[in-house]
Order: sequence, then C-alpha cells, then structure tokens
Amino acid sequence: MQLMIGDVEFRAIGHVAAQWAYFETQLDAILHILLAQPSVKPLQLRVHQSFQRRMETLKKAANVVLAKYPEELKPLLAIIADASSLRGKRDDIVHGHWKLYREKGRGPLTTGVRVVHMRGPSIKVHETAFSATTAEAIAAKISKANLRLIGWSMRNIP
Repeated sequence: MQLMIGDVEFRAIGHVAAQWAYFETQLDAILHILLAQPSVKPLQLRVHQSFQRRMETLKKAANVVLAKYPEELKPLLAIIADASSLRGKRDDIVHGHWKLYREKGRGPLTTGVRVVHMRGPSIKVHETAFSATTAEAIAAKISKANLRLIGWSMRNIP
C-alpha cells in the first residue's frame, strides 16, 4: 500500500527514527555501566523495556553513583529530562499515521498525522497538520541531545 505522503516526509520520519535509535543506544550503554557499579548493586535495579522506566532506573543509578559529583550528575539529569520531553514527539512521528490532511475538512490539503493513544479501555485520537520540516526539527533536537550525551560520557566514563 502506498502511503499518501511524499518522499520528503518519508525521509523526515526516517531521520527521527535513526536519531532516536542511536540516542537510545547511547543511553542504554550508560545505564548498563551505571548498573554495574558496586554502589548500585544493593538497589537491585534492572533494565526495563519501556523508555520511561529505563529513564527512571537511569536516574536512580546516576543519583547513587554520582552522589558526590553534582557537577557531573546535573548535566546527565538534564539530558535525561530533555530526552523524556522529546520522546512523545518522537512517538507521534514514528508511530503516528501519516496522511493527507485538511484542517477541519476545509482549506489546503497538507500532510498530517493521526495519533492514537490507548490507555486501558479508553482510546483518544488526535489528528493534526504535521510537516517534514517539523519532524526534521525534532530530529535535530534529538541529535543535539545525543551530542550532549556523547560529550558527557566522554568526559565521565573511562
């Protein structure tokens, strides 16, 4: 089935997905390093599938390992917070249904995204205009967070 979006939108979706995949790989590597530290072992933390739970575990481990080093802890926690705030936008782009879109059934035909949120028995559907330019801006923010994370790990992980 051919989706009713153009190559520029396909590229933007791929850019967001690729940036996020690389970013999550970096976060997971740091998480595993922190979980291997003797000071964290008594907490019996483990890696979870969900991004939100992994970030909670990463924060707990970082707070223990870096408790005496607030100048290293603070930037890592800021990166985690930024990543968590970008995740929803990334999810909408990657998991949303990209489609042709017309605001309230009128006006010019553009690209849009339909996002379906299922929480227990309730389902919420939100449809909005969404462009490749907007998606590329999200990919750039993910890339910047990744650069900050790589810099942090180069300074703090031997």
